Amino acid sequence: MWKAVNVIVLMSILCGCMSIQTGNSNTVPDPLAAAKNRLTLGLTYLRSNNFQQAKFNIDKALDFAPRYAEAHYGLAYYYQKVDENKLADESYLVAINLDPNNAEIANSYGAFLCTQTRYSEAQAYFNLAINNPSYLSTSQSYENLAICSQSQGDITAAIDYLNRALNFEPTRQTSLYLLAELYASKNQHEKALATITTYERILGPNPDSMFLSFEIELSQGDQRKAQQILDTLASGYPEHPNTILAKQQLAAFVKHMVKQRSSAVSSIVPDDLDNASLNHQETNATPSIHTLAKGETLYRLSRVYNVSVSDIMSWNNIKQTDTLSIGIKLIVGYN
Repeated sequence: MWKAVNVIVLMSILCGCMSIQTGNSNTVPDPLAAAKNRLTLGLTYLRSNNFQQAKFNIDKALDFAPRYAEAHYGLAYYYQKVDENKLADESYLVAINLDPNNAEIANSYGAFLCTQTRYSEAQAYFNLAINNPSYLSTSQSYENLAICSQSQGDITAAIDYLNRALNFEPTRQTSLYLLAELYASKNQHEKALATITTYERILGPNPDSMFLSFEIELSQGDQRKAQQILDTLASGYPEHPNTILAKQQLAAFVKHMVKQRSSAVSSIVPDDLDNASLNHQETNATPSIHTLAKGETLYRLSRVYNVSVSDIMSWNNIKQTDTLSIGIKLIVGYN
């Protein structure tokens, strides 16, 4: 998901003036051109996971042009790929110091920092890229900011950043899909479904978008709509893993709801029909308890336990606007 380093961009940004200091300048007519060629070759090897040849050629690029920022940028990406994160960090900083106005490097360094859970530093470098007036990939940086915010559990900020990304690039498919998922996770189901509609208008329906719509309808307890989506999914993609999973989820949901209704009916007495919805707590039914962890939402819990979001809210007296604390105990069903 991260655009940590865009190899195509790295291979194409091979122009610009800079101070070159090299011991090979006496034997190579154009050291910078030689460095660019070696970097291109090294990134090609890196893309095919030939790490030995990738490192060899990137090192050669730096031999020809030690102050070539793009070569240090490529070296940083190499170190990321081989999980040498300390060396990657050092190479990113060298590249940025050599070319402080390079928004592409700043964006990629921000993505790297986020993977290292250095969130405040990551945000600073993303903003450095965004605030560069010549930067052409603003939507990418906002999307990266959204992913970084999601990693911290700040879904509200992530939604805001994705909407900013779409302001710059309304047809950005990854941002649209992520936004739909996050709206669903915040129980904003109408917005989620509307975003999926926009996504499918651009890309067309696919197993992922249909499955997300299926999950949203099921989380709301709308078995009929969920079944309709599943029928379409099964018709077009009968063997797809999403189709198989959707069938399993719907079957489990139906089974669970039948069990819940049976439990509720058995607990109702003639003079207490009006309180039928409260009788789970008054019977011998044992509640299933879940401790809310960081990043979890009612939507995700509804899919894990095959119940609807509205049921979880009802069992726990939660209002739509409530903010749930990490570690809170929630009833997610009854046995």
